[in-house]
Amino acid sequence: MKFNYLKKSSKYKKKLFFSFFLIVLLFSVIVAGFQYNQERQFKREKLEYALNIYNQQIHKLIKKQRLLESVDYSGIDSLRQLMPEEDMRITIISPTGQVIYDSSVKHLSRLDNHLQRPEVQKSKYSQKGSNIRLSGSTGKTYYYYSRFYYDYFIRTALPYDEDIINFLKANNLFLYFMLGLFGVTLLLLIYVTDHLGNSISKLKHFAVRAARNEDIDDTQEFGKTELEEIHQQIIKIYKQLKNTTEELSQEKEKLIKHLQIAQEGIAIFNPKKELILWNSHFIDYINFISNINHQNYKEIFKLKELKDLTQFINTNIKHLDGKFVPNVDMISTKKTLVIGHRVFLYQVVIFLDGSFEISVSDITKSENEKTIKQEMTLNIAHELKTPVTAISGFLETLKDNPDLPAEKAHQFIERSCIQVNRLSSLIQDISVLTKIEEASNLFEVSQVPIRLMLDEIVADFELKLTEQKITCEIDVSRHQIVKGNPELLDAIFRNLIDNSIKYAGEGTVIQIKNYFEDANYYYFSLADTGNGIPEQHLSRIFERFYRADNGRARKLGGTGLGLSIVKNAIGFHKGRIYAKNRPEGGIEFFFSIKKEL
Repeated sequence: MKFNYLKKSSKYKKKLFFSFFLIVLLFSVIVAGFQYNQERQFKREKLEYALNIYNQQIHKLIKKQRLLESVDYSGIDSLRQLMPEEDMRITIISPTGQVIYDSSVKHLSRLDNHLQRPEVQKSKYSQKGSNIRLSGSTGKTYYYYSRFYYDYFIRTALPYDEDIINFLKANNLFLYFMLGLFGVTLLLLIYVTDHLGNSISKLKHFAVRAARNEDIDDTQEFGKTELEEIHQQIIKIYKQLKNTTEELSQEKEKLIKHLQIAQEGIAIFNPKKELILWNSHFIDYINFISNINHQNYKEIFKLKELKDLTQFINTNIKHLDGKFVPNVDMISTKKTLVIGHRVFLYQVVIFLDGSFEISVSDITKSENEKTIKQEMTLNIAHELKTPVTAISGFLETLKDNPDLPAEKAHQFIERSCIQVNRLSSLIQDISVLTKIEEASNLFEVSQVPIRLMLDEIVADFELKLTEQKITCEIDVSRHQIVKGNPELLDAIFRNLIDNSIKYAGEGTVIQIKNYFEDANYYYFSLADTGNGIPEQHLSRIFERFYRADNGRARKLGGTGLGLSIVKNAIGFHKGRIYAKNRPEGGIEFFFSIKKEL
């Protein structure tokens, strides 16, 4: 019954039962053990009381007949014969331990000094002593009782046989009584713990469902006890928390949506400069200055470019009795920061609780947008005019010179084909860019395994990589999946790799990494160890038809739209891209891609 009860019980009920069980068991064992020892001690004292009477009779006989002076102990033998215990052994020992008389040993000279016998030692210091041990002189086990009378020791002993053993045994009736009482108590304990445990389990189940914000049954009753009061208080607190949680959840959802759709980068910190949350744009902007991620975000406050903002934050947040109180006279500041070819607007706002917000806006595009549009129109016309003029010239030459040698005619036709292909690529790239900007809804979205796609791209470039002795290193997990457009995702990495192959030079290394990710974005970097791009050109490499080395780009067959396609394809996937020269040489692109559109 006990084990079945425990198997069906809750953890709390088991703990409660075992706690009470151990207390009752310990109490019962202590009481039973104490009573058992008392019973044995009583039997032992009863036996020693009888032996003490014999010792007293022998002592009176010795004094009365002055047996020590006469050295005649026949009187003791006579007295021993009158005693009911026939096997009793009587020994007289001098204060120095010499045996004067022993009823069981005839040759006393053979006996050892008895002063160190346990019972003798005990009686020497406390008048009386007892012990159970094997006798070395007779080879029998005795129950010894010794009494010290200053001039001598009188020791009586009874053989420690079955009769004595049974006499000294405690009465087990009390143990049986305690065992029965323990059984009854155990049954009562099971009942009490089951009743209390069920109530606690019901209350626990109720509290757990309330904590999980699940539906609860507030009609349950726990009787007129403290548990019912706790139950009512939990219901009250639960309803208050539920209303508050719903309100906070709505506000939090609004804030998160605002952060994600905001064009500027936003990060919020507590008064101790610990990150509360930030959006993807903030990560992009900060990475343009330095490689900072979720683990080393505090490096933001060590950047020399943001030194003025950090000083402003430190000045306007004061620590007072463990609470951070801002200086309300100065709660915000703005700073325009020019980094390389880009212009950023930084703003810090300190809230009343000491927390603060850093927002970053890229104002480069707004400043340059008008100029870029004008140049774009001219570039399209120019780029289209060049291959058309070349093709027209070759064809007119063939038309006006029908007798042109076959070899020369074939050469003109091949050049015309090259220009046609270039024109076709140009039109295709322009079409892709137009489609992204004006008809992005026409792009289909599916699950794209990034690592598999990269492996296929590198395999396509294998011949070019081998010719240029370029090594391509990929540090991207095979489990990363992006729900996006396969064509545009392919274009992003293919154009960046192709760009490095064309311009990085022989013997370089291309490194593709996924250096960070959060709940919504993957963050990639693509770098090479080539010569990089002159700083004056970095601000315009993502413009349409812009070439840092115009002559070389045309010679290599570039349309001038590759990086522009990359930027727009990343924009389609809700990400951003930046480029900067590496201190050790080469160019590095940082870009983000949303995990799921």
